[in-house]
Amino acid sequence: MTDKTPDARTAWAARQFENIDNEIARLATICKVDLLDRANVDRVIRNDASVCGSSNPVAFAKMRDLLMMHYATRTKTAAVLGEAETQAIINTVVERIRERFSALGGGRR
Repeated sequence: MTDKTPDARTAWAARQFENIDNEIARLATICKVDLLDRANVDRVIRNDASVCGSSNPVAFAKMRDLLMMHYATRTKTAAVLGEAETQAIINTVVERIRERFSALGGGRR
């Protein structure tokens, strides 16, 4: 990621978060987990499947793995782009996902 121009790095990071976070949102919907609640995110990371409103061990395991990937990607991206720019990218991606899920009748659970 370091050999790209600043704009290309930002676009690349946004695509990475978009891909990861879209799948996390899809799996959270399947598992019926409100990941907008930070306590639920912590429970998923601690591998506590009791946070789910619907039992689906395969989807839960994938969601947990992708959350871990999200944080690893965040750490690496922040090292290149800085904390503020990384957080701004994530905020934009999360807002787009919220809007998309709200339009589909989803949202907080």
